[in-house]
Amino acid sequence: MTRPVSPHPHDPRSARHPRHPRHPRNPRNPSRPRASGIAPPWPLAAGLAALLAILVAWPVTILVVQSVAPRILEGRLDGLFDPWRRMATTEGLPELILGSLRWALAATALATLLGVPSGYLLARTDLRGRSLARMLVLVPLLTPPYVLAIAWILLMQPSGTGDALLGRLGPAGAAAMDLARPMFFSFWGIAFVMALAAFGYVALAVENALLAIPLRLELAAESLGAGRLRVLLRIVLPLLLPAIANAALLVFLDAISNFGIPAVLGPRTGVLLLPAEIYQLATSWPVDLPLATALSSLLLAMAVVALAVNRTLLRGRVAEGGRGPGGLGARRRLGALGQLAAWAWFALIALAGTLLPAAAILSTSVLGDWIDGQRTLTLAHWRALVTPGAGAATALWTSLWLGAVAASACVAIGAPIAWLSVRGAGRLAPILDALGTLPRVLPKLVVAVGLILAWNAPWVPVPVYGTAAILLVAYVALYLSDALRLGDAAMRQVPARLELAAATLGATRRRIAARIVLPLVAGGLIAAWATTFVACLRDLVASVMLLPPGMETAGSFIFSRFEQGELGEAMAMSAAVSAAGLVVLVAVQRLVGRR
Repeated sequence: MTRPVSPHPHDPRSARHPRHPRHPRNPRNPSRPRASGIAPPWPLAAGLAALLAILVAWPVTILVVQSVAPRILEGRLDGLFDPWRRMATTEGLPELILGSLRWALAATALATLLGVPSGYLLARTDLRGRSLARMLVLVPLLTPPYVLAIAWILLMQPSGTGDALLGRLGPAGAAAMDLARPMFFSFWGIAFVMALAAFGYVALAVENALLAIPLRLELAAESLGAGRLRVLLRIVLPLLLPAIANAALLVFLDAISNFGIPAVLGPRTGVLLLPAEIYQLATSWPVDLPLATALSSLLLAMAVVALAVNRTLLRGRVAEGGRGPGGLGARRRLGALGQLAAWAWFALIALAGTLLPAAAILSTSVLGDWIDGQRTLTLAHWRALVTPGAGAATALWTSLWLGAVAASACVAIGAPIAWLSVRGAGRLAPILDALGTLPRVLPKLVVAVGLILAWNAPWVPVPVYGTAAILLVAYVALYLSDALRLGDAAMRQVPARLELAAATLGATRRRIAARIVLPLVAGGLIAAWATTFVACLRDLVASVMLLPPGMETAGSFIFSRFEQGELGEAMAMSAAVSAAGLVVLVAVQRLVGRR
């Protein structure tokens, strides 16, 4: 009879030896363990899912439903498809749709032409003063697009800042302005302004993508006899296609729903675009929300088609980077002429996107009344920004505290979603990530109209619409994706084994989050807060579409004062908003750099 073998005292199967923790199985793929050894906190995931359903899914759903059944919120189905029938008979609708598509595509093409060379120079060459060049690319992103449009109007209008600057050159300067003015006040002028406001997205995407692609691939092709142009077309551009396509998609989506630039420049160029029409229907008397909802559904359909085209183009394309000789960090030498040419390129970008608009904004902000045929100089518009009780100071303070609270809420919601998504914790993780990202790939105007319908319903128990709370809800819904994406990037830098090791030593989930995860991702979350704060500060869509009675934000203040012809007040506020955003980003960059 065989005696049973006693287990070895160090055998992990021994009852006398503590069992080693095992990685719990991934429910979506049982053969693979979870990314983290910590069980997903399903109450947190369920709560976040419910919150995102209220903030994002419900407004978009009700917009689509009400565009078909305009009285569904009243419990009635009469008037079914009436908004679509009215839309089909709206005069000039085909021109509005085609004009909006052409404008968005033109702005995307111009932004790509500006962004790709800028990103390549920043990532692939030994450009001197790279930090300054990158700042010149980023500054237009800090300036609200509608402010950039106003600044260029001030530059190009007769007797404007452009005439004052070039008038000193004599007849040659006047002739240059006479030649450039009709080119600007046209379809391509509107596309040019939108491209200036958005090309930074493309430049940063290309820079980041190139930093992950080894230079040795290009050097190997050149060593086999391939010319620079062939290497660029056959190797670099195919590898960059995912980054370029994704950035171009974001530019297209921003352009297709941007109504600030069309509302400011459209009437002066004779170009009518769909976002401006939706804005007029939703805000001007008599308000026609059913038709505005149906037109917003068209924007939604355009966004869905753009996403599908982008997905088709990128199917099966995955670029892999690598380190080593000629890998990350390797750069091409430009030489003296190359350095000069590169800086000439960035100088043109700085001139068009920063210096000329800044000159128009600052000079207009200090102009006073006409006295004896001459314009006086004054600091009254700037004093109004810091005078307690003044309309400008109240609007600026409102935007500052709304942006701070909304950015904090976005980080508080986005950080746990990013953790659940990165760790693959539970079946709700991909749903949460998709819902959080949805507003980034939808036209903001569509989301704003959906929020009006969702929170203005007669049976909503909480009085949100018509108060400051509706702006907070809108800011969180519109800009949560910014905090989520940056939080996701920060979470991916934290190895899951650190959390697993702490869990095996008996640390609770709360202690692991407070003592391990949060300290390691604090820098990324601070950057996410700053980026979201700046996005809220420069917002125009929610600030105008959902503005409560008797309340003003910086965006609505600038827009209304420009429409009323009070340019000095509008430009002083514009400069203050851009300066506040720049100060916050620089301060956060230094704070994060010290960590």
